[in-house]
Amino acid sequence: MTLNNGLTVFIPVYNEAAILRKNIHVLQQYLESMKIPYEIIIGSNGSTDKTPEIGKTVAITYAHVKFFHLKLRGPGLAFKEALNKASYMFFLCIDADLSTDLDFILRAIFYLQTYDAVVGSKLVGKQTRPLFRVLVSEFFIKCTNLLLNMPYRDYSIGAKAYRAESIRPFISDIDRHTFYTQALLWQLQKNGGKIIEIPVNCWDYRKSKFNLLHEGIYRYYKLLHLWIKNIRD
Repeated sequence: MTLNNGLTVFIPVYNEAAILRKNIHVLQQYLESMKIPYEIIIGSNGSTDKTPEIGKTVAITYAHVKFFHLKLRGPGLAFKEALNKASYMFFLCIDADLSTDLDFILRAIFYLQTYDAVVGSKLVGKQTRPLFRVLVSEFFIKCTNLLLNMPYRDYSIGAKAYRAESIRPFISDIDRHTFYTQALLWQLQKNGGKIIEIPVNCWDYRKSKFNLLHEGIYRYYKLLHLWIKNIRD
C-alpha cells in the first residue's frame, strides 16, 4: 500500500456520545489551520451508547473524517483497523476527550521527519490526574522499563505518533486491548527504530472507562509474556 505525504489522526472511542461531535469539530478546526493533507479516523470499539450513530453523522458532515464501528471492545483492534485504513504516512493516536494539548500533533509531525515513533509523555511534561491513577501508572512504567530495558515514561494509548510504514511489519502483534503501545515500541526498539520522547500536558478528570483491577492483571500478564519472549530472543 502506497501512503501519501500527510497526516492520519486516529481516535479510538468507547461510549463517547456526550463529547464526540464537539471534540471532532475542535480537532478538525485545529487540523485545518495547519494547512497540510489530513484525515481523522474515529474507531468505535464495543460502544453501546449513541457513539456509532453520532460517528456516522460526523463522518458525513466533515469531508476529512472517516468512521468505523467494531462490535468487540478493544482499542488494539480499533488501532489495527485504523492503521489498515490510513491514507497518510504519519499516524497519530489521541484520546477522544482531547485531554492532551493539541500542539503535540504539530511537534510530532516535525519529529516524524526523522524518527519512527514519537512518545508523548505526561510524566515528562505536566499532568492533572487522580493521584491513585498516577501512582499506579508510574509503578507499571518502572516495571516495564526494568523488564524490557526500555527508557520511556508513558505507555498510554493517547499522544503517540508513528511512521505508518515503520509499524506495519508488526501489525500482527498488535494486541486486542491496551498493551499494544508497549509491544510496538519494544518491537521498534528491538529492530533499530528511532524513537523520541517529548513532554505533553494532560488534564484528565474523567473516571476511567476500564476496570482498573482487570486492566492491571491483564497488563502485568502481557508484560511478563513479553519479558519471557525478550529473554528467549
